Amino acid sequence: MTQVRGSIILLGMMSPAPRPEQIVTSSDLVRHFGLWQERAARAPLYILHRGRPRFVLTSIETMDALCATHTPPLPPRAAGVDATALLDGMRDLAVMADQDGIITASSRTARAHFGATVAAGAAIDMIAPPSTRAFLTDAIRRVLASGIGDSLDIPSATRAGRVLSLAIEPAGSGVVLFAQDGTPEREAAQALAGAQALDAALLAATGLACVTINPRGYAVDPSATLAAMTGLTRDALTMIRFVALAEIGARVALGAAIEQAMAGKTPAPLHVGLLVNRADPVTVRIGLAPLRIGTAITGVTAVLVAG
Repeated sequence: MTQVRGSIILLGMMSPAPRPEQIVTSSDLVRHFGLWQERAARAPLYILHRGRPRFVLTSIETMDALCATHTPPLPPRAAGVDATALLDGMRDLAVMADQDGIITASSRTARAHFGATVAAGAAIDMIAPPSTRAFLTDAIRRVLASGIGDSLDIPSATRAGRVLSLAIEPAGSGVVLFAQDGTPEREAAQALAGAQALDAALLAATGLACVTINPRGYAVDPSATLAAMTGLTRDALTMIRFVALAEIGARVALGAAIEQAMAGKTPAPLHVGLLVNRADPVTVRIGLAPLRIGTAITGVTAVLVAG
């Protein structure tokens, strides 16, 4: 219960034992209000009700101090996250930029790949060559506007002939860009497409076939041209040792030539009789060469020419 009289406020509350000069009965307060008002201006005055302190009479200044909003102290601010240290733990080339496209942090791998191009304060589109910067800028704007990641393949501005596969993801009010060297995948895709085109060309020419033989002597992913030449399905060809496709009398020489190729040599071409399913054997000329990946020989490439 609170009552206001002039500049004195009357509060209803309980309190610890007050000093005698701070205690007054309600009837005495009414009869000598001026006296007790002066005392209440100096210190809170406790008003008795049925012999016990029930109300407090105090000044507005004291009241304001008691009722003022007390803001709890703020907890210590957590130390800011070091974005560079965080990105340094990633294997990917990682670059972080703000909403204006200005680089704020980069990973150790990115700094090694791009150099000063990814220094803090530089424009992120500088990682792309001039011809593709507009595409990168547009992709970053789409990510900032939608909050949805995007991907893009661009030539590397710092390493000629290399292709970077970019993943652009939203990060706070900016973006983080993850880059990987996509050249090996592109080269593998081009090699596969070239092999498939060559196989189709050989099939159209007829009488020609290519096949890769693994160290165990089996055909690896037999081509359609070899299937057409032997009359066997491609699945059947994977389960037959390559030398078993030759007539019995030529198998020893063919096996020795394959071993020579596996040892890194290029044997002389062989003329052998090639068995054909449900048909007479055909004479083919076979050329063999080692298949090298780096310094390792992983198989043998064979070219068969009928006639």
